[in-house]
Amino acid sequence: MYCFSILLILIVILLPTGVGAQAPALPPPPPVAEYSPANWKELRSVEGGFAVSMPGVLAISSEQVDTNLGRIVMHLYVVETKLGEYGVSYSDLPFRVDNAADIKQVLDGARDEILANGAKLLSENDVTIEGALGRETIIQKAGIIGRHWMFFVEGRMYALILATTPTVAFKTGRPSTNQSDRTDLYEKTCSRFFGSFKFIKRNPTLPAEETRAGNNGVLEPVTAKTDLYRTDADAKKEIAEALTHALAEKKRVMLIFGGNWCYDCHVLDRALHEGDAGKIVKESFLLVHVDIGEGEKNPDLLKLYKIPLAKGVPAVAILTGQGKLIYSSGEGEFESARRMMKKDLVAFLLRWKKD
Repeated sequence: MYCFSILLILIVILLPTGVGAQAPALPPPPPVAEYSPANWKELRSVEGGFAVSMPGVLAISSEQVDTNLGRIVMHLYVVETKLGEYGVSYSDLPFRVDNAADIKQVLDGARDEILANGAKLLSENDVTIEGALGRETIIQKAGIIGRHWMFFVEGRMYALILATTPTVAFKTGRPSTNQSDRTDLYEKTCSRFFGSFKFIKRNPTLPAEETRAGNNGVLEPVTAKTDLYRTDADAKKEIAEALTHALAEKKRVMLIFGGNWCYDCHVLDRALHEGDAGKIVKESFLLVHVDIGEGEKNPDLLKLYKIPLAKGVPAVAILTGQGKLIYSSGEGEFESARRMMKKDLVAFLLRWKKD
C-alpha cells in the first residue's frame, strides 16, 4: 500500500560513514560541545514546520531522490560535532494517512526496510509529540549507533537522527539492548536533542504538491558552494560602483544579503544566472552580494535597506540607479529559495526591472 524506499533513504543518508572511522577509546570528556547549553541553538523552519535545537554549525541542503513514486525533494539539516552527527530531514510524499493504524503501518515499513538492509535493532519505542504518533529506534550498523525518531504528519515524513560510536553510547563500548548500559552523556544528549523537537505552523505559501518533484518548476539545487560572499569584500564600495554602472546602463541594482554558509543563497544565485531569470538579470540588473557573516557584518546596510535578519536569508533589496530603495524582502520572501517556483522568480524580476 505504501512506499517505504523513500523512508529508508531519509534515514540512511543521515547516517554518516565517517563517525566510526576514528572511534575514541572512551566517551569524549568535557568539554565537548554537547556539555555547554550555550552551544545549543534552536533551528526554526517555517517551511519544514518544525523547531529543534542542535549543538553546532548547521549545514543545510536539499536533494532530489528518484523513487517509484516519482522524484522526491528531500530537505536536510545536519550538524557535526566530536561526539557524533545530528540530522533532521523532511520530505513530502504523494500520499497521506491520518489514522493511527495506517501511520503505524508506515513506520513499521520504514523500520523493516532499514533492518532488511543490514542494521540490527537494539531498541524500539513509540513516541508522541503534540498528539502525533512517532517511532524511536536505536540501531547498530557498520560500527555506528543510530538513534532515530520518525513521524509521518499530513503527508510529510520527518526523520531525526543522532549517529555516534558505541564507545560514546555504551558504558562498555559494546552495543547493548539494555537501557542501563547507555552512558549518561549519551542519554542526556539524546534527551536534549530529541526532546527539543516540536511541530510549528508551516509556511502556507507553497503547496506540498509543488515541492515533491524536481521537474515541477522549483529552483534547481546546488551541489557545491562557491565564494559568493568574500570575506574581504567592501560592500559599500561595491554598491556605489554598481549604482554608477546601473545609472549609465539604465539598469537596477539587486542587493542579496546572505553568507557562504547559506544553502538557499547559493540556490538563488544559481537561479539568477540560468534560464529565463538569468536572461532578465543580465539585461536589467546588476547584482551585489552583501555578506552578513554570522549576523554581525554590515549592520548599517541591513538597517539602511530595511532587511530584518530575523526573517532569514537570502534577503533582497532593489535600488534604482539613483540609489533609491524600491523593494526589500522584509517578510523572508527568499529565505527558502530552494522551494521557490521558477515562474515566481521570473514574475518578481519582471515586476522590478526598469521599464
